[in-house]
Amino acid sequence: MDTRLFNALNTGIILLDATHRALWVNESARRITSMGLRQLASVPFESWVTESQVDELSQSLTHLVNELYGFTYRELVLVRDGHQVTADASFSYLDPPIGDAIILVELAEVDQLLKISRDSRKVSDEEGFRKLVQGLAHEIKNPLGGIKGAAQLLAKEAGANGYADYLDVIVSEADRLKSLVDRLLGSPARLEHEPVNMHQLLERTRALLLAESNEQVSIIRDYDPSLPEIMGDRGQIQQAILNIAKNALEALTESATANPEIRFQTRAVRRSVAGSLGRQNRTLLQIRIEDNGPGIPSELTDRLFFPMVSGRAQGSGIGLSISQTIIHRHHGWIEVSSRPGQTQFDLIVPFGES
Repeated sequence: MDTRLFNALNTGIILLDATHRALWVNESARRITSMGLRQLASVPFESWVTESQVDELSQSLTHLVNELYGFTYRELVLVRDGHQVTADASFSYLDPPIGDAIILVELAEVDQLLKISRDSRKVSDEEGFRKLVQGLAHEIKNPLGGIKGAAQLLAKEAGANGYADYLDVIVSEADRLKSLVDRLLGSPARLEHEPVNMHQLLERTRALLLAESNEQVSIIRDYDPSLPEIMGDRGQIQQAILNIAKNALEALTESATANPEIRFQTRAVRRSVAGSLGRQNRTLLQIRIEDNGPGIPSELTDRLFFPMVSGRAQGSGIGLSISQTIIHRHHGWIEVSSRPGQTQFDLIVPFGES
C-alpha cells in the first residue's frame, strides 16, 4: 500500500482489524492521538476513549463488523495519560479488506473549532453585557451630578453649618459613585502605539506586589529573554497585567493560603486564530500569571469577565472586565484555567503592530 497520500492528509486515518486493534496509522492520526502505532495497537481502539463512551463505541464497532454498516461518532473524546482530545470520528467497513484491516477510521480534530466557537460566543456575550452596563452607567451619571451640585449649593446657604458633615458625606459618596461609574464606562482614550517590553511591565508589577504584601508572597519569574517587544499602549497593558496580578495577590491573602506563590511566565506560542485563512496560525506572546490560591468558583467561570462579577468577598468585579477590554483592543484575548491550588490567567497578544 502506497501511504504517501494518506500521510499528506490533515485527517487522521487508522486501519483496524476485526478485534478493533490498530494495524496502521497515518501521521495526522499520530498527531491527533499523541500515540504511535505500537501503543495504539496494544488494546482495542475503544479503550482509548473516555469511560462514558466506551460501551457505546464498542457495541457500534461490533455491529459494523457484523452488519457492514458504517457510522459517525461526533465529539469522540480520546484519552491518554490524563490528556484528552475531541475529534469527530467516522468508521467505515473496507470491502475488500486491506490485508487484515476491515475498518477504516477517519479522525477530524474539533477541539480548536469548538474552542474558537466557544470563545467567540463568550466575547459576544461579554460585549453585550458590557454595553448594557455602560448604558446604565451613563444614565446614573446625570442624577449623580445633580445630587452633588445640590449638596454643594446647600452647603453655601445660611445656617448650613449644622449640616456640614452630612453634606460632606453626600458630596464624597457622589464622587465615589462617579469614580465607579467612570471605571465601568472604561477608558475611551486612543491607544498609543509604541514598543512595549513586557518583562519591564512584569518587573514593575512584581515590585508593586512585593511592596503591598510586605514580601510575604513569593513571586517567581520564568521569562523567555529572547522574546521581542510588542507594539501597544504601555500604560493600558500595565493596567491589565496589574489588575490580574492584584486579584491573584488578594485571593492568596483573603484565603490565607499556606506558602503563597505567584508565578510570572512569558512564552511564544503558536495558536489558531479565527479570521482570514492567512491568519489561521500565528506566533503570539503569552503572559501567564499563575497563583496557588483556592481557585475560581466553577459557577463563575463563564461570567468571570462580566462587570460586577467577582469571586472574592471584597472584589468589585471591574478589574477583570477592564483587563479583558484592554487586551481585546490590542487584538488579543485572555484564557483562564483554574482548580484548587492552581489558577492561570494567560494574556495572549500578537507581536508587531496591534
